[in-house]
Amino acid sequence: MVILFSGRKCAVEKEIIEILSGYGANYISDKAVSSAEGRFTVISEYKKTDIKLKSGIAVFIDDTDRFDNQIFPDGITGVCEDSNLKALSIFKSCGTPVISCGMSGKNTVTLSSLGSTSLLASLQRTVTDLCGNEVDPAEFKIKLTKQYSPFAVMASAAVLLLVGIKPEVF
Repeated sequence: MVILFSGRKCAVEKEIIEILSGYGANYISDKAVSSAEGRFTVISEYKKTDIKLKSGIAVFIDDTDRFDNQIFPDGITGVCEDSNLKALSIFKSCGTPVISCGMSGKNTVTLSSLGSTSLLASLQRTVTDLCGNEVDPAEFKIKLTKQYSPFAVMASAAVLLLVGIKPEVF
């Protein structure tokens, strides 16, 4: 289960949903329900939510006060931009492991190079996926079918690696 935390009509959220749908994600929100291959499910949340999952991925897309005091149970892995101090604080207060996305060497997922038709996404340190398998640092060449924001690409790559899918084409 992947939960996207953002404001309504957020462009980056739409990009992430589009990318993940291409990899077989079902999508559920209060305005839409779609089914793909059913490999995993993406849910959009626009306010603080009671989460009772044994495992999952929480992606903070923007920095908003709506999610103050959001609680994450054990088994959730967080994904956010390195500049999203609100999300980092929320994850830290819950003891949630975080995959940070950004353009510096301190981030877990970065973009090594960005061209018009492809990019290299880099996993800079070992992470544990939702099945308990270790994913070792590596670079992943991703073919672009259109332009996406850097965070949408990095967050999508992190989610795919956490659900056990090697990203190849966005």
